[in-house]
Amino acid sequence: MRARKNGCKLNKIVIGGAALIFAVTVSACSEDGDAGMFPIELADSRVEAGEIIYADNRASCHGPVNGPSVLESAPVHGDAGHTWHHPDRLLFQWVLDRPPLQVTMPAFRDKLLEAEVIDILAYIKSHWLPEIQDRHAVGSAQYENQIIEFGME
Repeated sequence: MRARKNGCKLNKIVIGGAALIFAVTVSACSEDGDAGMFPIELADSRVEAGEIIYADNRASCHGPVNGPSVLESAPVHGDAGHTWHHPDRLLFQWVLDRPPLQVTMPAFRDKLLEAEVIDILAYIKSHWLPEIQDRHAVGSAQYENQIIEFGME
């Protein structure tokens, strides 16, 4: 009877240890994959690359960053638009997989590399007024801190 109790206790320790190792590994992998991506830096090379990619993939619907929009359902991304109200991570995910409940916008996951999406977002952000860029950077950093603190999106 005593041996069986010790065996159960040992199993709990082994399972608990394995779960802990798994959790740490998953956490480390997800953090490393996104480390440094958000908030998106406005490096000149990114903005320049993003301009070309935007023209090839987004401008046909959204129009120039500061408008007017080509499609009524595709908002402008400039200061007058709503894009800057959302953190970088969500904008990044929405370009890849389209926003929730959005039926008009296509997903670009199979058309664009993640680095290209970052370039597009840098290009869009470069058109915002400095105070909007600052507000957006603060909001994106706060969102990232929540992701780190709570470990999920």
